[in-house]
Amino acid sequence: MCAAGMSAKNYFVAPAGDDNAPGTKQKPFATFGHAQRLAEAGDTVFFRQGTYRVTNDEVQNYNGRYANVFHLTRSGTAEAPIVFTGYKTERAVFDMSAVNPGDYRLTGILLSASHIVMRQLEITGLRVLQKGHSQSECIRILGADNCVIDDMSFHDGMAIGIYLLAGKNNLIVNCDAYNNYDNYSDGGYGGNTDGFGAHCTSAEHTGNVFRRCRAWWNSDDGFDLINCLAPVVIEDCVAFYNGFRPGTLHGAGDGTGFKAGGYGMKPRQNMVRNVPVVPRHVVRHCIAYRNKNKGIYSNHHLGGVEFTGNVSIANPRNYTLVCRKSMDEAVDVPGYGHILKDNISIAPIGKGQDYTDIDAARCTLERNYTADNIPAPKGKPLFDYSTFVPEDYIQIGVRKW
Repeated sequence: MCAAGMSAKNYFVAPAGDDNAPGTKQKPFATFGHAQRLAEAGDTVFFRQGTYRVTNDEVQNYNGRYANVFHLTRSGTAEAPIVFTGYKTERAVFDMSAVNPGDYRLTGILLSASHIVMRQLEITGLRVLQKGHSQSECIRILGADNCVIDDMSFHDGMAIGIYLLAGKNNLIVNCDAYNNYDNYSDGGYGGNTDGFGAHCTSAEHTGNVFRRCRAWWNSDDGFDLINCLAPVVIEDCVAFYNGFRPGTLHGAGDGTGFKAGGYGMKPRQNMVRNVPVVPRHVVRHCIAYRNKNKGIYSNHHLGGVEFTGNVSIANPRNYTLVCRKSMDEAVDVPGYGHILKDNISIAPIGKGQDYTDIDAARCTLERNYTADNIPAPKGKPLFDYSTFVPEDYIQIGVRKW
């Protein structure tokens, strides 16, 4: 047994605990922050079931315009990660609705450490506190490699679920972001609250994957890869009812299910980032249903995106593949360099909006279907798309196509 394994400790945290206690199962700590400061490589922090009502006193640090409630800076190792998890099948809910330190952007958990595992935790109620162009994030990944975020939920707040800026080989799996609406900043239209976003600041930040995640009723997009310099994989994910105010079909922000790239349409000198190498993102085996705007979208990307085995249903535009002509030419052109294989488009709200804005001669297109020409799978009945109810996927997960 390695030294880390022999010295690994288990800590316990409970809503009715005490940070002056020893942190055992019988006498648990009270707060995430206290346990996190003690945990080292190989240690596990178990959270007991219940709601943890986070206060301003728990904000760990302030960095420029950001207030970081919890900041993970101590790394595990490949053999001995640091684990933060609900105990057995229990879930811990961190209610951050009372966190209001003033004129700051809020981050629920700033992840700046590597070889961290988080699972069975929820963040709810995180607010946006600035009136202008602003945002908050439940988890912000900044300088973290080889982490796993598993079976976590981010809901009923004003913040983005996960916001990935810098790090490699991180897996976000089985996570949900839902009922999030920023009705405070930018006039309250909700245009900065995505479910999940990856906006890597370096081409070296490779290997990041979103798998079996679900985003619904987020006031902006479900999944957003704008201004991302490294390729990202989104697979087996679901996005529906994004771009609306939660629980309604009243419009809010952009409302795209999967926004797979792009760097905006400003002149080159005004672009957010220079793009040394255009990344080829991958969106595969995903479902986009009844989002406000587009189901699956290349978002003026500067090159091709791989779209494989997806289903887009009842969005105003199911697949929109437009590209920007070049970094120097901020002009929309039909999409080039894309790979589209085994995709299905069903009943777009806009007439003829199945697959649009694509230069077929400059793309790889194989076995892409509409409602009129879907072949029945051999040996099993055709899935009845007319009875598709996205709420079912909240419980049963994602169908494998």
